[in-house]
Parts: sequence; structure tokens; C-alpha cells
Amino acid sequence: MTIVTRLGRLTLAALLTASLGACMSGNGKYDGKDDPLPVKSQQESLDWARQIIAHVAQTSGAHINEEREIYGFNPCVGRNGEKAPDSRYTLDYGVHADVPDDQQNDVLRKVRDLLTGEGLTVTEYRENPTGTPSAQPVAAFSARHPDSRYVVDVDSTKGHNRMSLAVRTPCLMPPSGSPTSTP
Repeated sequence: MTIVTRLGRLTLAALLTASLGACMSGNGKYDGKDDPLPVKSQQESLDWARQIIAHVAQTSGAHINEEREIYGFNPCVGRNGEKAPDSRYTLDYGVHADVPDDQQNDVLRKVRDLLTGEGLTVTEYRENPTGTPSAQPVAAFSARHPDSRYVVDVDSTKGHNRMSLAVRTPCLMPPSGSPTSTP
């Protein structure tokens, strides 16, 4: 890896961490149920999710295909099904990438190495069995950021030569006075 490439990856990683961290309250950690939520508009969270996925795809060699991106803003739901009336939301964002079946394990390893190097904790890791193509999703990776609690998922999909790359945010609070409509 060239110094320019390594420097570019480190700069992008710092930028992505700062862009989510800038919306955090206090020290960025959530120690209790009453801690304030991070403040981020829906457009800012969507732009941030796109940056994370582009970073993951570029680093792992997965080529995002032309299928439309899939995203949804959902109200935050409490442990007992309660919803607050203050427009807090989560974002689920995902795309599909063209990755040959025989390269999917390599992509998972690169994503794992990238994200653990950036401080995320792996919560699931499963490779495709070698030489056993499957119509069912088999390869799976999930990692969670310990402070800001966003989750990155990379999985094989039904069919062949495709993977999904996704980000899920924790509950976020839109800036006060901002519209709650989806971009």
C-alpha cells in the first residue's frame, strides 16, 4: 500500500469519525438511558451513511452496483414499544455490491480488518464455506461502534455474486426547528 493511499484512508477514517462524533453530546458515550441523543438532521445522517458505505466498499474492493440505494427513517421505539413525540429517529441504509462468490470471504476479511482498526467491535463474523456456493446468504459480518453505537453489516445475498452493505444508526435527534420530512 502506498503512503498516499494509507494517508488517504486514515484521513477519511478521521473525517467519518469526526462527522458522527461532532453530533454527540458530552464525551460521545452513552452511559445511561437518560443521556441526550446525538443531534443530526436526516439529510446529515443519510450523507454520513453514504460516506461510511463508500469507504467500506472502496477499501474492501466491493463495487457498489447500479441498483437503487435502500434507506428508511424510522421512529425510535422504546423497550416496551413506546414512542417519543419529539421526532427522534433511526436510519437504516444499504446498497448492493457486485462481488464474485469466490471473493466474498476476502471482502469480509478486509471489512473486518478496516473496521476493527477504526475501533468497531465485531458482533458477527461468518465466512462462506470454501467451494460451496449457496443460494442462501451465508457470509455475514456485523460490527458496532462502542461509543456512538452505529452498526455496519456486510452480508452475501440470495443468488450469486452479490453482497449487501448497510449501516444502522442509533436513535438520533433532529436539530430543533428542523423539518421531520425524509429527504
